[in-house]
Amino acid sequence: MEPYGRSTATPYLKFGYAHVNTDVRGTGKSGGALCLLCYREQLDVRDVIEWIARQPWSNGKVVLYGYSYSAITSLLGAALKPRHLTAVIVGHPPTDPYRDVIWQNGLFFQGFVAQWFVGQTAAQSLGAGVQPQILDRAQQEFVLEARLLPLDGPVYKERSVLAKMSRIKVPTYVFSGWSDMYSRGDLWLLDGLPAKHKLLWIDASTHHGTGRGGELDAPYAKGSPTDQLLALSADAPKGEIKEWLDRFVKGRRNGIAHKPRLRYFDMGDRTWHAARSWRSVTKHRPRLYLSAARSGTAHSLNDGTLASKLPTGRNSYQESYVYDPTAGSSIPIDREGPDGFLPYAPLDQRFDEPHGLTYTTPVLKRPLHLAGPTELRFWAVTEASDMAWVGRLVDVAPDGSARMITSGWLRASFRRVDPKRSRDGAPYLPDDRQLPVTIGQEIKYRMDIWPIAWTLKPGHRLRLWLSSSDSPNHEPLPVAGRNLILHDAVYPSQLILGTR
Repeated sequence: MEPYGRSTATPYLKFGYAHVNTDVRGTGKSGGALCLLCYREQLDVRDVIEWIARQPWSNGKVVLYGYSYSAITSLLGAALKPRHLTAVIVGHPPTDPYRDVIWQNGLFFQGFVAQWFVGQTAAQSLGAGVQPQILDRAQQEFVLEARLLPLDGPVYKERSVLAKMSRIKVPTYVFSGWSDMYSRGDLWLLDGLPAKHKLLWIDASTHHGTGRGGELDAPYAKGSPTDQLLALSADAPKGEIKEWLDRFVKGRRNGIAHKPRLRYFDMGDRTWHAARSWRSVTKHRPRLYLSAARSGTAHSLNDGTLASKLPTGRNSYQESYVYDPTAGSSIPIDREGPDGFLPYAPLDQRFDEPHGLTYTTPVLKRPLHLAGPTELRFWAVTEASDMAWVGRLVDVAPDGSARMITSGWLRASFRRVDPKRSRDGAPYLPDDRQLPVTIGQEIKYRMDIWPIAWTLKPGHRLRLWLSSSDSPNHEPLPVAGRNLILHDAVYPSQLILGTR
């Protein structure tokens, strides 16, 4: 079920599968009022499944099948345990609307909200003939409601797959892409689903499945899961999605259920890997400490170093910068950019270096395989009553060009960590209440870095870029002031990597 008025499964008709495409209530030709991902909409999914099972052309085995919005409605519907639901196939699902779609660690995700909710869904749901003032009001009401709910709570949990995934026990096939803003939640879904049969495929695709993320070529083509679900080629159903259908609808023993649960693409060396879970990918957890020693490689405000040894001494080293809400425009890939609302920004991160602090490793003598949860743990002082922290990992080539690998975000007042749900290198932030930010006080932060698999080649360097804005991706905070990043033996600010 989706609000787009489109169909993605018709190529499977010739293989003997009936296809039902349903507009969610309040969109397309469905009556009622639009209520995005609400419980009533989830009940509609269950009702449609049971209606299909009663039809004379149905064998009673129903598969939920969707992409993006219809992917999350499929998973939410599956959590209701419909009697005739046999399996689920979903692509690029936003598993947690709060963390994936609207707010990210306390920062308003304006790039996505501006494009999707305001520009696309309202227009398609209401139709081109609607009076402009009615459309404007609908758009304004949604954005206002989202802005007035900055904390995670009942409204978001009602719509969260992660909050309900313990109820999903049917075979579930998920595919995603590193260049998609939803990849973190999809990895959490893999680790948390109790289903006996579950698979997650992650390639380099963006959410739109275009095959390009800025200047990065996404390595999927004819026959990949993204290609299959979007039906980009006539031969697409011959791939794994059809195998999943054949196995759990027709009962064919084709081996799909015994493939590795996680298959992921390394964006750096362009190789494929398999694992049982995202947690199990990490074999080593090196720590790189922020150091004031100059690397001689960056044009940033400090040009610091990432060191393998813990700093000694108790004299606090610190670098400072003034909060610049315009910083962060070099956002080259889909999960970082405004989701297609604006053109992709330059890939080279050197454009942003003067607006923040950098810490760079020495030249790598051997490959560095980044894979698994990664965390930036640091101490900072701010002159503002609240502050945004943005950290990017960058691959610096021998010629000095700097390609972004991944990034993380954290609003200072949303720094509370749940120790029971956190692990070393993987903090979990409940985001259900704000903490005070005392001006001039040293405060510890734990920022989770968005997941990625990326190999840095020998001769390259790993760089951390640290600032307080990545506009127009996240909405800049209306504050002003100078920030200090602390690092010494007392304040051992560090980057905790996951490597394979």
